[in-house]
Amino acid sequence: MSEEQSTQFSVREAPWFKLGKLVDEPVTAKEAAELGGLNFDVELQEVGTFKRDDSGNIYHTSVAPIDKRRAVVAVDNGQFMGFVSAKKYTSLQYADAFNFMDTINPRYVAAGTLRDRRQGFMVVKPEIQLNVLDGEDPHELFAVLRTSHDCTRAVEVSVMPLRGRCMNQLTLRSFAKGVPHRWSIKHTTTLNAKLAEAKSSLQRIGIYVKRYEQLAQRVADINISEMQARELLQISIPRPAKRTERIDQQYQDRINAMIDLWQTSPTVAYAGTGWGLVNAVSEYYDWYRSGGTPESRFLNALEGQTHKIVNKVAGLVLSAA
Repeated sequence: MSEEQSTQFSVREAPWFKLGKLVDEPVTAKEAAELGGLNFDVELQEVGTFKRDDSGNIYHTSVAPIDKRRAVVAVDNGQFMGFVSAKKYTSLQYADAFNFMDTINPRYVAAGTLRDRRQGFMVVKPEIQLNVLDGEDPHELFAVLRTSHDCTRAVEVSVMPLRGRCMNQLTLRSFAKGVPHRWSIKHTTTLNAKLAEAKSSLQRIGIYVKRYEQLAQRVADINISEMQARELLQISIPRPAKRTERIDQQYQDRINAMIDLWQTSPTVAYAGTGWGLVNAVSEYYDWYRSGGTPESRFLNALEGQTHKIVNKVAGLVLSAA
């Protein structure tokens, strides 16, 4: 590894740490919320439309209420979060949404807001170890808890393996029926119900971990040629709809960059194998694209372009075998 590569790797940090690393080791979701800026409340407010006269002028002092809708508003600064159903929606504060995890004493390592406070997240480190390729490819295991105040996200848990060689977020699907990498949590209020949700989540994480270890070994055992790798990348990464010579060259440069990472990068490793190609794609989208923010990198790995393309490549490698 060159000195430049070593320096680049040494400063890498998982994006959720940049968004809300918790140095003080909180022991409850409430403490984590306070440290991560999630300790603000929201409330539901009535909404309506201004009445108009026959000429179309608005009566600013007269509002016609809309009974079926409510506005979610932050109490601290009046920020509008979104519209919700007046009958079906119950406001749920961030700390309350995640406190089911308190029942199993997890390590809260990060917490913060996303999408201008409309979403909140916490990252916990469960006491479950990942043993990838018989320990040759070190990983750390995390679980991401997310929810929202604008109805875009239920209370959910996502498994987040973090690859030690390159600090890549590998949110791989299991490619197996009944083994999800992400699931929703039903909000509960009793201690027993919260404990049941936490234990169920730990059980699901454990099942996923075993599948992840098997999946990594399977993909690492698959040898592919450079021609095959290029074909898989071209299938997985759609060409831009607008076609010009410059855009076509940029597309080819992107493919070439991933091939080069796959063949030569010591942080990617496993050159010539499916596992190496999966990690080369993850490496490129996590670290080599220009622009972006820690928030966009985090969300892309969880559910966006990075997640979709990495999983597309992994699925094609398995199918090709």
